[in-house]
Amino acid sequence: MLEPLKKTRLYEEIVKQLTDLIEEGKLLPGDKLPPERQLADELHVSRTAIREALRSMETMGYIESKVGGGTFVKAISLGNVLNPFSAMLSQNKQLIAELLEVRLLLEAEITLLASKRATQGDYDAIQQALDDMKADIQNGGIGLKGDNAFHDALAQASKNAAMGEILRMCAGLISKSRETTLQIPGQPAKSLEDHTAIFVAVKNKSHDLAQQLMKEHIRKAIANFEISSH
Repeated sequence: MLEPLKKTRLYEEIVKQLTDLIEEGKLLPGDKLPPERQLADELHVSRTAIREALRSMETMGYIESKVGGGTFVKAISLGNVLNPFSAMLSQNKQLIAELLEVRLLLEAEITLLASKRATQGDYDAIQQALDDMKADIQNGGIGLKGDNAFHDALAQASKNAAMGEILRMCAGLISKSRETTLQIPGQPAKSLEDHTAIFVAVKNKSHDLAQQLMKEHIRKAIANFEISSH
């Protein structure tokens, strides 16, 4: 299944052989990789080279290590692929501005779907996020954790996993911009007010209103980012 390697570019070649097996379906999600020693013997390389390759594959989201249990193939998702690039891309202000526009379209659709598909469990999660945001603001904070949780709970309520993954990727990239805008005096309370109105519309199944309120909320975020980035 594995082929001995030449002593050049070992790290890349190890990664390529293993990822090829995953992409070809010869290694499936949940499969356990052979121990480092066995991989090193089969590939005729050092265990150091194996460890370096496995670290890279874990960063890329192909595999995961379990303490005392070994290394396993992960199910590939959008989050696995996109998240490793988030830190690097978060410094690009133009990209962040464009992703805010993506959020405008994406979150509007998520909110529409949530207003149609949310369950009582989703309502409880959204309400908890609002309560956490309110408590933090009352204690002098900016409500960032509750703000993030609100958008995550709405995505969960949409029952569309792909949209949720893309939204989380976008949120990771623009987390600094969200924190910056929430530090604008009075902004946390305004955001909480927007979130509450959106939740009421979602819970009342006022589909068009919920979608419109989310559009207005994200447009405000875009305007605040433009102000704070100048």
